[in-house]
Amino acid sequence: MLQVSCRAAHSATAQAAELQQAGLIFPCGRPGSWDEGCVGSPVVRWYRGDNEQRWVMWYSGRATASDPIDSIHPSAGSIGMVVSGDGVQWTRGQADVEVTRGQEKETDVGKVLGPNEDEWWGHDTRHLTVSDVQVFSRDAVGEGVGVYWMYYSGGNFEAADCPAGLQGADSSQIIEGIRTRPGLAMSQDARHWARIEGGHHTGALFDAGKEGSDEWDAAFVGSPQVTGRLDALRMYYHSFDPQKGKWGIGIAESDNGMGWQKRGPIFWGSEQHDFDARGAAAHHVVQDFEARRYVMFYEAVAKDNTRSIGMAVSPTGVDDWECLPEPVLQPAQSEAYDNAEAAWDAQGVGAPCALAMASGQWRLYYAGRAEAGAWGGIGLAITDITNLQELQGVRTAFKRTQPRGLD
Repeated sequence: MLQVSCRAAHSATAQAAELQQAGLIFPCGRPGSWDEGCVGSPVVRWYRGDNEQRWVMWYSGRATASDPIDSIHPSAGSIGMVVSGDGVQWTRGQADVEVTRGQEKETDVGKVLGPNEDEWWGHDTRHLTVSDVQVFSRDAVGEGVGVYWMYYSGGNFEAADCPAGLQGADSSQIIEGIRTRPGLAMSQDARHWARIEGGHHTGALFDAGKEGSDEWDAAFVGSPQVTGRLDALRMYYHSFDPQKGKWGIGIAESDNGMGWQKRGPIFWGSEQHDFDARGAAAHHVVQDFEARRYVMFYEAVAKDNTRSIGMAVSPTGVDDWECLPEPVLQPAQSEAYDNAEAAWDAQGVGAPCALAMASGQWRLYYAGRAEAGAWGGIGLAITDITNLQELQGVRTAFKRTQPRGLD
């Protein structure tokens, strides 16, 4: 097997070889492209028309993979968009999107949002990571038409404290760009985005906890993701609490998607098993209407900082989370490969995005890496229909997809 390393440029031949690895559906871009260095944090949406399926994926990436905060905000940089007819084979772009109208617009893909170059005081002047895209009525902003709402986390050039234990160090450090805050952008075509200024003076929707305080989210606000209706929204986000020495997930609430009230932490992982002994980071919470449950897929952080994907279920989505005792997806194991180090996701999987499909089945999109640091590709796991294991009526067995090509 060919080892995937996004620190080296990929040729078309190398990309084709990479895609023969289980799970991998979207590697880094070709040399010279905006995302040649790393890709991760997939947000996938499925739209079904009268005669076709339309799949869209937004993701984060950048041209180079060398970044001192990849252990905290992996693959943060800019945000891109790709399209597909089946959610597996993707048409991608090498640079910024350009076309604004006509038939060509539907296949115009590439980078759609980069660091803010217009407002030097902004919260997102250094890097961005996409974490959610919703389609809401635009009544709240005056025109009454459906628009895309993108929630993302952004960091600027502010040097801030990195708490002890966050990167494995015994003492705190000062790191530029670590203190991310949640942002919002809107679009009518999913390609051209306008930032919406939030209530914080940086333009963020709200601030992280007070720097240097004992607040659980003082370090940063990461992966803001929204559920509910526009008049009753709940945002899940993650941070790192140095008092607990753990990653955790909290919530904020809003009645319009713009003004938010933080409610505090709700989830720290199972707190009983090794695979998430240091808590839960990036996540995706889905309302499973068949099971009448909230289902959380989360990036589980082990004691040695290894990342896998865990799963928890709750009737309320706030408390009473019941966790699986083991991950639904782990880094690639040696028995599955001639050489375990050759697997594109051998050193960690995370940043989950789950889609509930028909008959209780799921698609689980995720990021993976072959070495420490940035995410090096995006993969897909699906419900293992031969394994009937469930948790509160939700299927819990997954398997990586078999290799396929890339357009």
